[in-house]
Amino acid sequence: MLFLHTLQHFAVDGICGAVLAAYAVNEIYLEPIIYFFGLYNLIAFGSQWLIGLIIDKKFSLTPYAFIISLITLALGTIATIEIIYKVILIGIGNSLFHVAGGSLILRRYSTYKELGIFVSSGAIGLALGLNQIINAMTFLIIYAIITAFVLKNLREVLPVNHSSPQNNNYQLHLAHYTLIILLLACVILRSFGGSNDSTEYIMLFPCVFAFGKMIGGLCCDKIGFNNTILLIFVMSFVALQFNGLMSMIILTLAFNMTMPLTLRLVHFCNPNYPGLMFGLAAGCLLPGAFFSDNFKMIPQAMIVIQFLSLFIAGYLFKKYSQRQIEL
Repeated sequence: MLFLHTLQHFAVDGICGAVLAAYAVNEIYLEPIIYFFGLYNLIAFGSQWLIGLIIDKKFSLTPYAFIISLITLALGTIATIEIIYKVILIGIGNSLFHVAGGSLILRRYSTYKELGIFVSSGAIGLALGLNQIINAMTFLIIYAIITAFVLKNLREVLPVNHSSPQNNNYQLHLAHYTLIILLLACVILRSFGGSNDSTEYIMLFPCVFAFGKMIGGLCCDKIGFNNTILLIFVMSFVALQFNGLMSMIILTLAFNMTMPLTLRLVHFCNPNYPGLMFGLAAGCLLPGAFFSDNFKMIPQAMIVIQFLSLFIAGYLFKKYSQRQIEL
């Protein structure tokens, strides 16, 4: 199922990228392009927490999330529909898929590598769509076929009940919310530092995004949470010793390695609400989409803040969690 969900992710982001690109190449003004791309991001990422909460409350809705996602994405590819409706449709379809697929991955697995693999394929699909290398209809056919297999093999997956009894200890609650804030802050920081706007290498950096997410999860499972964040820290500073393309590649790789770590740990904070927690983390990518041009912070500061956020989050989780999960 992991392989199928990963292919779905590839196709969904590809559909969205292709639909947006098909509009942008025929639009002569920049302002509408910025507006509709922004609206898409707002719907696709800003609504995931709410959809995730609904699915968490009623898990039986998960198959319908995939079906509605397929329908809305298909409608969004129709050429005669106005662009604003296309954007709304593909935004909803994207959000529904990510929450349904992401929450299933969180429910089915307790390690990091599966999350890294799942989220990795989206960057490649998006790049292929945005650069019109593969058209929306081809992606849609792939998504429809894979979704049929997913629905056929979908079995009810109950969340692993790691939750501890209610505890009214003030210190415990403070640590819990501090942990969530630190993790979400790390995601916000990654939204600024974990991407690259270079159009010169249209497929290089999407592959770096994907590879970073995959190896971040694999490293965490192999060498542990603390050693992985130390590796990311060292890689980031090594990147600053180079210039040009090499520096950008290493730094982008390092920032993307944090994605499966933050997704898994934020889920551990509230294991009975995987959809909500996945959606909250996704929503924290929005600042990078809207305010990247106005964001000013030297790379060294971003690297240190990211490391400290992950280190303190890991420490708080180990110290205050009553769940026996190995970081």
